[in-house]
Amino acid sequence: MKIKNFLKGRWVAHSFIAGALILLLLFAFLPACAPEVAPPPEEEIGPYDEYVASLPEGCFPVPRECFEQAMDEGEFYKYCWGEWWPAELREGFAQEFGIKVTKDDYGDVDEMVTKFRLYPETAYDFALPDTRGFYQLKGLGIPQEINHDWIPNVNKYLPEATKNAEYDPGYKYSVAMDMCITTYGYNAEYVEDPRIPSWSAFFEPDEKYRGRITPLNNMYEVIGEALLYLGYPFNSDDEEQLMEARDLLLRQKPYVMAYDSWPIRPVLEEEAWMFQQWHGDVRFFRNEYKNSEAIQIAYPPEGCSMTIDVMVIPRGSPHPAAAHLFINYVFRPEVNALLIEEIGHSPNHIATAEFLSEELQNWHPPEEYLDKLVLINSKAYTGKGLELRSAIWEELKA
Repeated sequence: MKIKNFLKGRWVAHSFIAGALILLLLFAFLPACAPEVAPPPEEEIGPYDEYVASLPEGCFPVPRECFEQAMDEGEFYKYCWGEWWPAELREGFAQEFGIKVTKDDYGDVDEMVTKFRLYPETAYDFALPDTRGFYQLKGLGIPQEINHDWIPNVNKYLPEATKNAEYDPGYKYSVAMDMCITTYGYNAEYVEDPRIPSWSAFFEPDEKYRGRITPLNNMYEVIGEALLYLGYPFNSDDEEQLMEARDLLLRQKPYVMAYDSWPIRPVLEEEAWMFQQWHGDVRFFRNEYKNSEAIQIAYPPEGCSMTIDVMVIPRGSPHPAAAHLFINYVFRPEVNALLIEEIGHSPNHIATAEFLSEELQNWHPPEEYLDKLVLINSKAYTGKGLELRSAIWEELKA
């Protein structure tokens, strides 16, 4: 009995030990036999995140809402001066964002204003009037309000003085892109006059310049600069002063080849020797002329008018997010420098200058000359001022 119990106890013990060994073996093999647990999937990087990550230092992204709406819109209609934007800028924007850019050109600001006056809902996403054109478009209710949250580069780099300019305090409806000066250029191979840089050489030229002068095809600039030369305000609506300017311009008329806002052909073919022009365009002619050093610019002591080209989004815009995206793109410092280097005007951007060539920086007038510059105002283009200028212009063009 004792042996039987002993054997029975040994069998139980062996069974217990065997079971324990089996369990140990099972636990030992469990990790190897268990299915692998997949790591959590990496978070997918979307187009907006790629855009943000790709931005150069000093550039700020539009908000996701603007970006995604612009991607949905997929197109952008631009209305601007002909021969203006560098192809690299337009193509760079289209390539980076996959947005199709369609451009339409105008020859002068009056053409643009007339089009919006006749067709106020025209489906453009972007237009570039000067300050006078902006006043007129605003009077027609054309510019829509800018969403400042969607243009962070502008908020960062637009000069404070321009943010609160008299034509649009708080840059509510426009973004200033550049500043240009209306002066005159001349070909030093044919023009030698000790009165230069005075306006007197242009408005009261010597006989040898008969038929060799091209004033702008712009009554505000032509009449306004004549008033400055005579010592009167550019925006004068005084009839006696304006009639004196008219008489001066009638005396100049036999020396005028044509009133032409883009006289590049006669300048390059050496038919026009003196030409009233915006200072960036004088530089453009200089760079295109066979002897660039011969094309010179005058900054008259009597002063000049100044204008600011401003970017606006018309009320008929079908792609407003793409328009904001484009404006923000233009205000990237290096992109803005590319534009300014091409058009030759002065930048309205606090970080652009360091990217500009020394040649362009030297082309602009000295800082103290800025005190001699004047902006057009409503006295010139409304009421009596407009009525008198229109009558003078009609007589000059007859």
